[in-house]
Amino acid sequence: MGLSNLENFTPKGPVLQRTGGLLDATFFGLMNNALPVSIWMTLSGFAWFPGGNLLAACILTFILVLFGYALVWGILGGTMPRSGGSYVYNSRIFHPMLAMIISFWNGAFIMLAWICVLAPWFWQVGFPLLSGITGTGGHTLSFLNTGWGLYFGTTLVNVSAFMVALKGMKTYFKIQRVLIVISLIAITSVGILFSRTSHQDFISLWNGLVSGTSGLRFNEMINLAAAQMGGIPESWNWKNTLGLMLPVSWGMIYGYVVIFIAGEIKKPRVNILQSQILTTLISGFFMVWIILEYSRMLGWEGMHAVAWLAEKGGEGLDLPFSLHYLNIAAFLSGFRRGFGILLGSAFLASNWLWIVFSYIAWSRAAMAWGKDGVGPKWFIMNPSGSGQPVYLLLTMLAISQLALLFFSMYSGILHSFSVGVMQLLSVFSFTAVAAIILPYSRKVRPIWNLSPYRFWTLGKIPVVTIAGALSLLLTGLLLIGFFINDEFEELHLWWVIINIAVWISGGLWYLIWKKVQSRRGFDLSKTFNEMPPE
Repeated sequence: MGLSNLENFTPKGPVLQRTGGLLDATFFGLMNNALPVSIWMTLSGFAWFPGGNLLAACILTFILVLFGYALVWGILGGTMPRSGGSYVYNSRIFHPMLAMIISFWNGAFIMLAWICVLAPWFWQVGFPLLSGITGTGGHTLSFLNTGWGLYFGTTLVNVSAFMVALKGMKTYFKIQRVLIVISLIAITSVGILFSRTSHQDFISLWNGLVSGTSGLRFNEMINLAAAQMGGIPESWNWKNTLGLMLPVSWGMIYGYVVIFIAGEIKKPRVNILQSQILTTLISGFFMVWIILEYSRMLGWEGMHAVAWLAEKGGEGLDLPFSLHYLNIAAFLSGFRRGFGILLGSAFLASNWLWIVFSYIAWSRAAMAWGKDGVGPKWFIMNPSGSGQPVYLLLTMLAISQLALLFFSMYSGILHSFSVGVMQLLSVFSFTAVAAIILPYSRKVRPIWNLSPYRFWTLGKIPVVTIAGALSLLLTGLLLIGFFINDEFEELHLWWVIINIAVWISGGLWYLIWKKVQSRRGFDLSKTFNEMPPE
């Protein structure tokens, strides 16, 4: 019994309309790369990876993403243009149980985890940044940073994201276009400012700011950081260069998210691949440009000192702003109010869009499970006629509100580095292998034979296989960079345990639903040699 008979066991779900064009798909990738936020995390990387070569980390990551994952996700998405994320490909190429294990992490747990990281960031990082660079005081609304105040603030952010997801992709795309343009204008302005400021000019401006105050001059600031961190490395090393590839990758690798909405993109066999390439080129350009100009402007020692003091020190600096790269750009502009609002809004917009995406990704993954029969009927029921899986969105709202309550009271539990690294281990590595074997799998030969990319070869080797191998290399380098770094030693064990627990839960979920469908007279294992239903 194949997919054609599945409707006897599950009701027809919401019809996902192909409303997004190439621009929407590209902006969706840029949304998740979130350049204003990713650049901040990258430039802060020296606090954890002193002595890393940021240029080498950027170039190596960019090449491996462009010729690796951009092609992998583009070709897989164009070959099987259905919404649902990596579950769609891995369930057909590997086995539905393995796909369920991976998707249970990436489609469910990881999206909940990111809401718990990002909703608090809106108040703990984004709003203080906005208030600081507009001259209204970095501690404005500080009551929203902890406890019940934080829970109230995160609830506002979370509910607003839910409401946009509920309205559907047409509404989301309109909002996304505005916010991504704001972000691109903001980081372009930052890049121009950094490009126009020499190292000596920056030192003069810094020293002029602290003149006549108790603030530290530029060289004194470097000496303070060097003393706290046990000395600034004199040259770069490969160990911490690999470590720096982690935050660098967050600004380039996560354009893959368009696969969650592949069933909602027009001309998906062309637009998904093109959007992946455009997303990587645009993100890579801005990452390399701003990072190069920033490092030239501050110098080797200045880069280390600013990152360290921003993340781990700062006592005695007596500066009217934090050492966030956007704050430094506002300082160079003379703290112009309009410019500060632009920069702060770009950061907040990037942060907020991630939360909306968590709702979209979760609902599309769970819908894909439901349409394959691996989930309850209400996964694909839509009582409102809006085209959105209302019950799934409400489920994430309820669970995330409970999780945010816990996080608000115990804010040190989650760690963004670890959430991202475990996503690489669970999702990217397995899908890279799926891409490698796709052209050689008899199981999916009928699907591959319909792909427009089946004739793309380099010599006799399929391009998708080469891209998968390069992607696997990048994933390996990123995992090495995390696990060999002493800074995260205490996180290694706990997040591996969490990862394994979620994997087990995903496997049990599949086995339970296989048993349920078997009792209904439906052999679930026979559905995965065909394309999943729309």
